This record gives sequence, C-alpha cells and structure tokens, in this order.
Amino acid sequence: MQSYTALVGDIGGTNARFALVEEGSLELRSIEALSGREYPDLEAAVKVYLERQGIVSIHTACLAVAGPIINGRVSFTNSPWTIEQSHFQQTFELEAFELLNDFAAQALSVPYLKPDELLSVGPELTGDTHAVRLVIGPGTGLGVCSLVETACGWRALPGEGGNADFAPIDDIDIEVLRFARQKIEGNVGWERLLSGSGLELLYQAHSYLENTFRTRSAPDITRKALEDRQSLSFRVVEHFCRLLGHCAGNAALTTGARGGVYIAGGIIPRIRDIFVQGAFRQAFEQRDKMLHFMEGIPTSLMLAEFPGLTGAAAWLKMNAESS
Repeated sequence: MQSYTALVGDIGGTNARFALVEEGSLELRSIEALSGREYPDLEAAVKVYLERQGIVSIHTACLAVAGPIINGRVSFTNSPWTIEQSHFQQTFELEAFELLNDFAAQALSVPYLKPDELLSVGPELTGDTHAVRLVIGPGTGLGVCSLVETACGWRALPGEGGNADFAPIDDIDIEVLRFARQKIEGNVGWERLLSGSGLELLYQAHSYLENTFRTRSAPDITRKALEDRQSLSFRVVEHFCRLLGHCAGNAALTTGARGGVYIAGGIIPRIRDIFVQGAFRQAFEQRDKMLHFMEGIPTSLMLAEFPGLTGAAAWLKMNAESS
C-alpha cells in the first residue's frame, strides 16, 4: 500500500479521469477514467480509484470540474454530481484541496504542451509569447478560458463563455436559430449548437431545412461525415466547424488573444481531417474591421490526451512554488 503526494482529476459531464503526481512534478501516474454514471457521487468514484491503485492516503488534490465553482461548490452543468469542497477535503483528510474550472486546467496545460501535441490550423504563425492565450472547445458542453502571464506564472481566467448568446452570421445560421428556438425556451447559447448534443440539434435543423427531418447521434454524424463528403452529415459537420470559428473569433477579439487560440474538447480531434481544411479558420478571420488583427493569431488543435490532468498538476506545482 502506498501514499502519494497528490491526486489530480478531470471531471467532465460524462467521465471522471484521475491520476497521481508527486510534489513539483507534472508526470502523471496511474491514469484511469471512470464513468460518472456508474457512481452516485465524486467521493465514491475517488474511493474506488484509490483502492484500485492500492493507495492508503493522499495529501493534496486538485480537480478540474466541468461547471462554475461558486463558494467552493460545484453543481455540474451536464451531470447530476455536486461537489462541496469542504466535504471532499474532510472525507479524504487532505492538507489542501483545490477545485479548478475544467477549461482553466486545459488552459494551464498549454505552456507545457509538446510540439507533437499541437496541430496548426490555418497558416503557421508565431503568436506573441507574452500575450493572452485562449482555449476553447466543444465536448459534452462548450468550454472557454483565457490564459495570462503574470509575475507569479501563468494564470487561467475561467468563465462561462460557452453559454453566451449564439450570434448568427448568414441566412443558414438564422434558419438554424429559428429551428433551435422551437426546441429551446429562452435564449439560444453557443453551447446549444457547439457540443455533442448541439451537433445532433444542428443535424436536425439541416434535415428539417431540406424537408427530410431526421435525427442522428453525434458519433454517427461524425462517422458518416468522414466516410461520405456528399452526405448531409458532412455538411452539418462543416457548418459546426464554421460556427466554432465564429465563436472562437469573437472570444479572441474580446480577450485580445494574440498569443494564440487552442482548440480543445472531445469532438474536434475525431473530425480533424475535416476541421483543418479551412471552414474554421476562414470563419475565425472573417471580421467587420479586424481582419488584419485576426490574421496574425495562430490557431492550433490540442492533441494531448490528458490536458486537464496536466493542467491540474501544473496548478499544484505552481502553488507549491509560490507558497
């Protein structure tokens, strides 16, 4: 039986990933993913994970979570789990425990990504080394986070930009918005379209507009799009990439992300052959008065397998060095 310094986790709407790290290290050990649907709460999942690793106790923990953290409490946007920071810390008798927004963890991993863990989308560009960076990506939801360099190291600035109001650009976007408003009460946020369920809604909208209303699961849509470029699924996926370009471009303008924009999340790596072909980058650069500004911002697809875990470990390392 062993005792490790720290537990790190990346808790999404579908899966909970865990790893063990030593103090001051970014080396992830004993990585394992558990299905959130199989456990009543986070504490139960962590206990199972630690038992499987033969771990008696941990001293500190940092968990990246898919939802806003308010007063040390997280109610997940896309999961029934709730985390109380004080309760979790007491349960595992931790010396220190930190909750991070999941995309804050993704952002904190960016300075540590290796060249083969990034794929340029669009022209090969070098961003301003010290400027703001932006991480955005669709998965179960749509995450958005900026990263800024300070005298004490990199700091993530998380938010809920994925739930900002969807802004249609062309006539097709407007028709999709009209369709979405028939399905959704109130405002339609970007996440309603730029997520796994959003891809399914986008497919429904396109099929409706073509008078062949159908439903299809997100995995089936992406699979068919890669197999058949004449299919409705391909047109939907291409539109999905274009919408992400518009959304990422808006966020880059708002934050001044001259250091680069990094695409994360579980969906885009599965369709990377389509994603890199231009719809995203063209939409990203397409601006009213700021084309030159946008042309200078590098955009990259994150290929790292566990950036959330690396970001959580980076937070622990940075916190230990500054204390």
